[in-house]
Amino acid sequence: MSNTKIIARNASWYGLENLVSALVSIFTSIAIARTLGPTQMGYMIFVTWIASMVASLGGLGIPSTTQKYMAEFYGMGDQGTARQIYFRTLSFQLALATAVTLGLTVWVLGHAEAGYRIASLLIVLGVLPGMVNAIPAQANVATENLSRNLPASVISIVVFFVAILATMIFHWGVIGVGASQLAMRLVDCGVRLIPTTTWIHGWQRAHQEPYRLKQRMFTFAWQSIISMIIALIVWDRSEFILLKHYCSDIRQVAYYSVAFNMAERLLLTSAVFGSAISATIFAQYGRDKSRLPTIAASTFRYLALSSFPVHFIAVSLAFPALLLLYGQKYSGAAMVVTLAPLLCMPKAFIWPVQTLLESNERQTYVISSTILAGVVDIGVAWMLVRRHGAVGACIGSGAAQLTAVAIMWAVAVHLYKISLPWGQIAKVGAASAAASIVAYLVSRSLSPLLGVLLGSVASLATLLIFLYMLRVLLPEDQVRFNVVSAMLPKPLERIVTKLISALIRAQVPDATPSGV
Repeated sequence: MSNTKIIARNASWYGLENLVSALVSIFTSIAIARTLGPTQMGYMIFVTWIASMVASLGGLGIPSTTQKYMAEFYGMGDQGTARQIYFRTLSFQLALATAVTLGLTVWVLGHAEAGYRIASLLIVLGVLPGMVNAIPAQANVATENLSRNLPASVISIVVFFVAILATMIFHWGVIGVGASQLAMRLVDCGVRLIPTTTWIHGWQRAHQEPYRLKQRMFTFAWQSIISMIIALIVWDRSEFILLKHYCSDIRQVAYYSVAFNMAERLLLTSAVFGSAISATIFAQYGRDKSRLPTIAASTFRYLALSSFPVHFIAVSLAFPALLLLYGQKYSGAAMVVTLAPLLCMPKAFIWPVQTLLESNERQTYVISSTILAGVVDIGVAWMLVRRHGAVGACIGSGAAQLTAVAIMWAVAVHLYKISLPWGQIAKVGAASAAASIVAYLVSRSLSPLLGVLLGSVASLATLLIFLYMLRVLLPEDQVRFNVVSAMLPKPLERIVTKLISALIRAQVPDATPSGV
């Protein structure tokens, strides 16, 4: 099977998983925010973030090590070694998860505010199944079989949805929110762990452990934890700490969280595509790593094509969407919710370049660039948070993300001689900016609902016109889009195929293009 078909297949499964998760998450986050209000919401967000951060640190990079080395040996056809890696890392992760959960429990019982202690404890108990769950999830990614992750994600998110609905109906407050999160993590882990472990247990056991494999895995793991510690500053909203301690208004934590929750929903397409690409890059390293630079260059262009329009248009529609979804009591987040779509956009480009460097075991470049980005984040956010609250935190995070992504891509371009299509990317940016301006002009004098609806329609029409005029799509894109559209229902497939053909205005090549 070609890389294009593998990526399209995995993207479709991962996309379905994320679509269901995103739809339910949007509803539940709005329900929680409206039920608790900015003050209670701010404290719960802070506790959840602390638990998530400690769980990530406690993992010691084991899930990423599982994915990297299982993918490498599975791609080479060595199921015996891949099987051994899975069970070795699963055992290690289970022991660490138990220790981390006990430590967090002690912290909560000693430091949590009285009114939030039970809710915080429930959130912390979810760390254990959450950490264990990461191993089978990454094992499925390593085998380029993302469909195996779908059942657990869908069932657990439905459980969360029902629990949050019950919390609203019976007024269980913060305890209901904590219990809902714990139930979701337990179900997600159980439904994913048992079938994945059973499947891998049936693989052939015969293997001869490659020379220095343990040393390679250990080196990769400790480099991953260093990278993860620094990445927590850049990617995981470390600004919460500054907001909590240097801003007297706890609502600023909620404003910042709401703004970035909305903005990161825009990353759905790039996350789906990026994750599918990452799985293929790790496996391709075992098959034929000479093709990795071409795959990376193609990925960059498609990420720009999928992320630029969405994020630019969101800048103009973010505030009416905020009022529509969260209500007037969150109007204090107006500025941060407007800035967030652009400032979180660099994250769309992180997956392929980080995977490319990790697959070649050059994590030192990831670590170095993230360290510099962390310094930028802390410096900028610290200067701005005291006076500007959530807006300052947002600017610091955006500056750090841009720094990290730019340095990683610069390194990758230099090391692997990647040729990025800057002309095409500039055209996508111009078309996206035009669509954003139209969205603003249409929505500015309308109600939130009409503004979002009519602004979206007008901006989409503008975008298509500019894509056509600027000849953004290339003939080779037709082949790749045909692979994706073939997975759609027939009526929709015909519409998409005709639309792409009209935008390209060129004869479709016979051969499948190289790269992605």
